[in-house]
Amino acid sequence: MSRVLENVSLNNNNDHVEKRVMDPKERIVREAAAMFLDEGIKSVRMDDIAARLGVSKRTLYEMFGDKRDLLEQSVIWHFNRKRELMHERTRSAGNVFEEILTILSDTSRNERDAVLIANLKKFYPDICVGLEEEAHRYTHAKFDELLDRGIEEGLLMPDMNKELALMTLVYSMAAIFDKKHRGVPAHHVVSPTLAFEYVIVNFFRGLSTHKGIEIIDELVKNYREKNNREKNN
Repeated sequence: MSRVLENVSLNNNNDHVEKRVMDPKERIVREAAAMFLDEGIKSVRMDDIAARLGVSKRTLYEMFGDKRDLLEQSVIWHFNRKRELMHERTRSAGNVFEEILTILSDTSRNERDAVLIANLKKFYPDICVGLEEEAHRYTHAKFDELLDRGIEEGLLMPDMNKELALMTLVYSMAAIFDKKHRGVPAHHVVSPTLAFEYVIVNFFRGLSTHKGIEIIDELVKNYREKNNREKNN
């Protein structure tokens, strides 16, 4: 997995990413990622990618070797790009709970990514394993940082068992966002948004100080109102 990451140029400064000139290889990776998301990883052929980009198939194979290599680099580019954009979105968060809510609610709504991961599991399981391992490491490190900040801001209890809290959170998220999670009967499956609200929100309330609970309740109130407005439009 690290070999592929070295081949894809990324930068945490979103403005810089948008303005700089993209090299030909990264342009192919970006466009292929969009095609795999829009049309499905089995439907998109190297011929289709070459035609979309106006390059020869020979050029694609010289750069990437085969479709599997291009697919792997494309999905890694896609998920790293999403992390960059999320970093920009949460930069103005007023507190750690606002940032957490933004991250988790965005994850709960992303159907295209869920389909992509499901298809990778089915057709390219080795790629999926690498992505899930990297996602687990990133999620653990990110929420470790957020829990520390929550304690510093006086919103989370300082005497919590942080490792146990992290493990509980990560596995709860996995159960919510994996629609085929083992052990959950089909008729018991609820929407990710509803599961997020009841499981994740209550998880953080249980770890919060009085000040933190007040902030969470206000954020949840606003979150519900926004969802209701979107349903009615």
